[in-house]
Amino acid sequence: MVLLAIGVASILAGGALIAGPLIGVFQRGAVDSTALKHWKGGATHSAAPAPAASKSPTCGTSSTTDYALVNFGAPVQYHYAAVAGNGTWALLNSRSMVHYSGTPDPGQQGNVIIAFHREPDFQYINQLNVGDTITIQNRTCQTFVYKVTNKWDIAPSHVTQLVPTAGHELTMITCDPWWQDYNRFVWRADLVSAPAPSSPGSTGGSVANPSF
Repeated sequence: MVLLAIGVASILAGGALIAGPLIGVFQRGAVDSTALKHWKGGATHSAAPAPAASKSPTCGTSSTTDYALVNFGAPVQYHYAAVAGNGTWALLNSRSMVHYSGTPDPGQQGNVIIAFHREPDFQYINQLNVGDTITIQNRTCQTFVYKVTNKWDIAPSHVTQLVPTAGHELTMITCDPWWQDYNRFVWRADLVSAPAPSSPGSTGGSVANPSF
């Protein structure tokens, strides 16, 4: 009976270890789907019309953490897109994609850093290669296009790409392999298209490698 009880307890403990991450992925997926649906459907506004002087285009939802819509140009058959939140890496506990708030906004000078989970929506993002594009639309409906110039699959301890830069770069980082986090996929992309001359902005500070 004692051995049976130990066996049952071990099975339950193992199930809990598996269920926890799966529940987290499911919850993030639900948040991601809602944010993407609302962004593509336009912002949610109050019934009362805003004064003409204060009207301005707004993309996304009224949520302050819905920061930008990110579209990946490849692999084209999957139409990968997500709404990034804005905050520290702690936000990765509830959102699948996060722009680190200490780094520049899209289009600004410096190193724009965005991290994202591959689960549940980006299984084949490893097929995003040099020459492919990443498009970012901000909350004022401005669109910025970046072209991938470098790609790395490296150990977490070897990630050195999250430091400030002097140009107009985007760095995106996720885990590898899918459902695990042994390594990091890192992409560096250069700004190739913007709606207006990029403002100098802030080059930002060095950012720690996110823990997925």
